[in-house]
Amino acid sequence: MIAYALAIGVAAAALHWAIGRATRRIPVWIARRRDAAPGAPLPARRLCDVAGVALRVLLWIAVFAHLADRIEVLHAVRDATARLVAMSLQAPLLVQDGRSYSGLDLLRLPALLAGVWLAASGTAFLLKTRVLAPAGVESGLREAVSVLLRVGLAGFGALIVLQAYGVDLRSIAILASVLGVGIGFGLQHIANNFFSGLLINLELPIRPGDFVRVGEWEGTVIRVGGRSTEIRTLDEVAILVPNSRFLENEVVNWSHGNPLSRVHVPVGVAYGSSVARVRKALLEAAAAHPAVRRDPRPQVQLRGFGESALDFELLVWTCDPRNQITLVSDLNFRVLANLARHGIQVPFPQRDLHLRTPQLDRLLDAATRRVAPDDAPDARAFDSVAEPVDDPVLEFAEWSDAELDAVAVRLHGPEGVPIQDRRRLLARHPRSFVGREAVEWLMRQEGLTRDEAIALGQRLVERGVIHHVLDEHGFRDGHYFYRFRADETPVGVR
Repeated sequence: MIAYALAIGVAAAALHWAIGRATRRIPVWIARRRDAAPGAPLPARRLCDVAGVALRVLLWIAVFAHLADRIEVLHAVRDATARLVAMSLQAPLLVQDGRSYSGLDLLRLPALLAGVWLAASGTAFLLKTRVLAPAGVESGLREAVSVLLRVGLAGFGALIVLQAYGVDLRSIAILASVLGVGIGFGLQHIANNFFSGLLINLELPIRPGDFVRVGEWEGTVIRVGGRSTEIRTLDEVAILVPNSRFLENEVVNWSHGNPLSRVHVPVGVAYGSSVARVRKALLEAAAAHPAVRRDPRPQVQLRGFGESALDFELLVWTCDPRNQITLVSDLNFRVLANLARHGIQVPFPQRDLHLRTPQLDRLLDAATRRVAPDDAPDARAFDSVAEPVDDPVLEFAEWSDAELDAVAVRLHGPEGVPIQDRRRLLARHPRSFVGREAVEWLMRQEGLTRDEAIALGQRLVERGVIHHVLDEHGFRDGHYFYRFRADETPVGVR
């Protein structure tokens, strides 16, 4: 019997390991079937992890139950545990209006309430997707009707369940009236945000997909929830903004009605510059950019006369408000190049200082006569300091495809990262290298920082040069195994 129990345990451990491996490989298989981009998040990863944990727990429960039927000690333990749990669940815990409630009743009541909520949510979802959506109802109105129906059905179902359990709702009403004032003060902001969300879905001042600015936050609206609205900023950061802020404060919505918007690019040039050449240079920069609309046409305005420069402003129109910052940056690069090509200077802040002190003039003349010609400072020394030195090292983000391929060749070469067969548990991964060793090689050989080396490795993954041996994630700085695509064995070759 001991040998039999050990065999069952070994078989269960092997099945435990197989379940874990399957839960890791299934998302990879789904991603390959969907042709997901390299380094993208794996689909159904969280669901597979939860299912794997549940299957492992059920596996060991089944092993214990199976062995308990054959081993007398385990059989006695199982029966004692079952009796103890049954007595604990069936013992009365509280009595109300002559009816006793056991632990099983207290467990069954939340389960029934959760079932009522799921049924209400499912009904509201079917109404929104199968009835209102085909009928052409606006998305905001669909969402509002769905929320109201879900809350109404859930509340009505909860009343029925409580009545069936014999709960006196009058006592609940008395308790609610006693605590209503305090809870009302505590939940007034939640109620405000909830009804604000309903009004937003009905009036549609903002919709999912709109590009908005609320206070200091600027981004794309992802969803309008019951309490808050999720905004995804340009830095891919999710911001949850309370719904009341969209009704109580000023909101800039570039996508509302018409996504066409005007972008302002201020430019300052030196006094004495040809105004016609400046206008021509700015319009050429706008005409060369593909994101600038031709109708309405770009304009150049002379905004004023600054202390050190003539203040111009280039006004262009775009239909993609999300890329305003990128558009302004591109136009600044083009404007700077066009001004240099036309011989127009961008001035530094200037001040004219007039000294009318005769004593200071005499001191300067005396100091000038004392300085010998040989002691005069070399003008070339000042020129070497004034002239900026071009840095020959480019950031990795500016590397071209050819430079990335060259880095990959050096990384794969004889002096590159160590490539050899790797083992983890029972798996063998031929001709692989470690992510941390690749990061250290890039830092040592290419002069990159650690963050830049990790980002460059991710660029190589996205280009398909390297990949994780199991294709479970992108490039990471750790003990993860990666392989060059060039080292893969072709299909059909042994």
